Amino acid sequence: MLCQVINDLYIGWGNPAPTNGVIHHLSVDRTLIMKCSSILLIPILLLLSSSAYGVFEGSANADIFIKVYKKRGDYGRVALWHEAAAECYTLISMPMNNIALEYYQRIKCHKWVERAEKEREEILERKVFHLSHAKAAWKKSKTETYVLKLEREKIAEFKRNWLPHYPDKFYDFGIYAAYFAEQKEQAELKRDFRRVLNLEADAAEMVAKQYDLIPIRNGLKKYEIIRDAYLQHAALLRTLAKRTHKKLPTELLIGRKIRHQQSIFQVTTDKKPEEILKIARTDPRIHSHLSKHTGVREYAWYQGFAWTVSYYNQGWGNLAIAVIDDKSGKVLDVLEGEYPKENQDQWD
Repeated sequence: MLCQVINDLYIGWGNPAPTNGVIHHLSVDRTLIMKCSSILLIPILLLLSSSAYGVFEGSANADIFIKVYKKRGDYGRVALWHEAAAECYTLISMPMNNIALEYYQRIKCHKWVERAEKEREEILERKVFHLSHAKAAWKKSKTETYVLKLEREKIAEFKRNWLPHYPDKFYDFGIYAAYFAEQKEQAELKRDFRRVLNLEADAAEMVAKQYDLIPIRNGLKKYEIIRDAYLQHAALLRTLAKRTHKKLPTELLIGRKIRHQQSIFQVTTDKKPEEILKIARTDPRIHSHLSKHTGVREYAWYQGFAWTVSYYNQGWGNLAIAVIDDKSGKVLDVLEGEYPKENQDQWD
C-alpha cells in the first residue's frame, strides 16, 4: 500500500503533497480507501526526489493560475502570476539556496556545494523565464486596472501563505531529509552521539535562519517567536554535545515539535478541506473527466485565497485541477491534464 501511494502521489504539474488538506483514493463515483495526513506523506515523497525540489513549490503553484488565465486569454493576470512566480524565487528559493550553500561551504562538503550551485543556476534560469513571459504577456494585456488591483491582493495572500511554508516543513524535506538525516544515521551507527547532537544543532540554527530570511524579513514578524525557539534549542543541543552520553538524549526530538506547538500559527480558512473536496467532486466537468479513469486520488491545497484540488493516478499523472474560492465555495475554473508533447517546455 505504501509503495503504491508513493508511486501515485507526485506526477504532473509540480504540485506538492497537501499541507492544509486531505488525500482520498477514489473509485469512479465514490470515496473509497484512503484519508492521510500530509505530515506522513511529505517526508516520504520528497526523500525520493531531489533535495532541491522543495524550493520550487511556491512558483509551481503559481503556474496553476498562469494556466487558468492563459486559457481565458486574460494576459494581464497571466503577467501578474508570472511575476509572482519570479518573486517566489527571489523571496524564497534564493535565500534557501544561499543558506544551504553557505553551510556546505563552511563544512567543506564539495559534492553538496556543487549540487547547491547547480540548483542556484536552475533557480535563476526559471526566474528569467517567468520574467520574460510576464513581459510578453503585458504586451498582449487588455485587462482592466481594477481587475489587476484585485488580483494583486490575491497574489499578496498567496505569497503570505507560501513564505513560512519551507521553514515550517524544514524537518520533512530538502536539506534535512537529504543531508542531515543521512549524516545523523552514519553517526548513530558509530555511536558518535556528540556528532549527532551537533548536526541537530546545525539543523535548528538553519531553520531559524530560514524563518529570519524568508517570512520575518518579508514582514511576518510573528515568526520571531519560532525563530528564537529554534535558536534556544540549538544552544541546548550544543551544551548537551559537550557531555558524554550512553544513549541519545530525548531533547534531540524537540526540533520537530517546536513549530507544531504554536497554535496561533495554524492556517485558518472559511472552508474545510473535506468541504472543498466535496464541492470539486460534484462539478460536472470533474465528474465527466474522471469517469474515464480508474485508481484516481485527490488532494486539496489552500493557496492563501483559494483552494486547488488535484486529481491524479499512476498511469496518467495529473488528470485535472479544480480552483475553488475559499469564501464562496464557487468552482472558479477546471484545468484538464494532458501528456506533455515531445520537447515541450514544462514551464510553459
